[in-house]
Amino acid sequence: MAVIASCYFGYELIFVFPVLHGADVLILNYLLIVSEILCTIFSVYLYYSVFCAIEWKCPAYEKLRKHPFVTLQIPVFNEPFKVVKSTLKSAVNQDYPRDRYEVIVADDTEDKNKVKKLERLCKHLGVKYFHRKHRRGFKAGALNDVLKHSKGKYIALLDADDMPEPGFISHVVSVIAKDEKIAVVQTRNAERNDGYNIVTGIGRIMRDLFFVAIQKSKDMRRLSIFCGSGGLIRRDLLEKNGGWPEDTVTEDIDMTTSLLADGYYTAFANPIKCRGLLSPTFSGFVKQTYRWAHGTTRTFLLRWKLILKIPGFWRKLEHFLSTMTYVLGPAMLFIDAILITHLVTKIPIFHMYEARTVWMFGLFFTLSAFFSLLYVQLCDKNIELKRIIVYIFAMYGLAINFTRAVMSAVLNKKISFFKTPRDNKQKENRLRVLKRFLPEMLLGIISVSVGLINISNPTYAPQASWVIFFGTGFLVAPMLALRYG
Repeated sequence: MAVIASCYFGYELIFVFPVLHGADVLILNYLLIVSEILCTIFSVYLYYSVFCAIEWKCPAYEKLRKHPFVTLQIPVFNEPFKVVKSTLKSAVNQDYPRDRYEVIVADDTEDKNKVKKLERLCKHLGVKYFHRKHRRGFKAGALNDVLKHSKGKYIALLDADDMPEPGFISHVVSVIAKDEKIAVVQTRNAERNDGYNIVTGIGRIMRDLFFVAIQKSKDMRRLSIFCGSGGLIRRDLLEKNGGWPEDTVTEDIDMTTSLLADGYYTAFANPIKCRGLLSPTFSGFVKQTYRWAHGTTRTFLLRWKLILKIPGFWRKLEHFLSTMTYVLGPAMLFIDAILITHLVTKIPIFHMYEARTVWMFGLFFTLSAFFSLLYVQLCDKNIELKRIIVYIFAMYGLAINFTRAVMSAVLNKKISFFKTPRDNKQKENRLRVLKRFLPEMLLGIISVSVGLINISNPTYAPQASWVIFFGTGFLVAPMLALRYG
């Protein structure tokens, strides 16, 4: 893939660009090729991760002789009582000695009735309960506030909807105890409602890509990302870094960056799992990915000097890619906008001169994404082609969402911590949904229309085909939002 991409871009720059003249033409073409190079880098990295995952070996579980004290922290904010109850029951039923770990709930819930019910449940289960009347620092702030009440040598984290397997604490402690340089152990975040609808199916594939391929690949270089739930961290290192960072909304990747820069390693333990709930509404899924994109990009902007301190050139490069992932949104948006401009104004672009290479390149990378998705579903023995196809188009539909988040992070705009909806009982008004996804709808209609107008012209047919493909992806977003909320 890397060789084909290098040949493609090399040919365009060496043989095609010299025949292009005019400032407007060159600007448009350079913007296009830079955007395509960015997309290519991440496509190659994804495929590379899949091949690494095939060779990855799970850390062997060794029965513990000593049981260091562990604090299991669970942040809660306005969660359904039944959801938190299931999580707490799983948390107190670990196969780790009960006198060697404690469970703490850090509650920011605003409903007084829920607060009373949860407090009673915690008392019944022997769980420590702390409630805040403010939301300073959101999730990171809540965790920092209960850290002073925690007794553990290690701090384990669960989201309010996570149901850890009984061996969760034993497995992560056995991995982290092997090496003093291991700062964090992350387990597989799985799901218990992936078959609810197509939106949870999309969420499942996104998680599969990350945990089945990318995390395993990164673990081979001791670069696994701590995901804020289903993981364990050394308390002394957490305190050394001043607690969880509150200036980004993805405190997990932020802390991972600081630890890696200090020369520590991270580890990934699978198949042990913590099963959570995926958003069943597309609007909720979009808001959740917006937070991820904003926080991850913010981490890159704030911590790039720390990333430069990570030992090893390739490890630095890989973590840079991890924190820059969401620039794919602006890159895809640029490609579509430039192709539309080209088809409307007839400003020449390098795609005009070698139509066959465009088709080969585009299809090759689209199919590589398809086979990567197919592989991760094969690993979980849960193959649904419909999910894969919808996922690919939905990612194009999320390009505007990612672009907004990246721009918001660049401009340092503050965002509130969004709580992922656990059900779709309260669907929004259709007009409000349409208003929110109006940019995607308009860009989709424009892309498809411009593509159809030019599809019959042999000179512009390849570009028109890809514009229609992009436009279809943009239209998938409002369609899913109207159907599933």
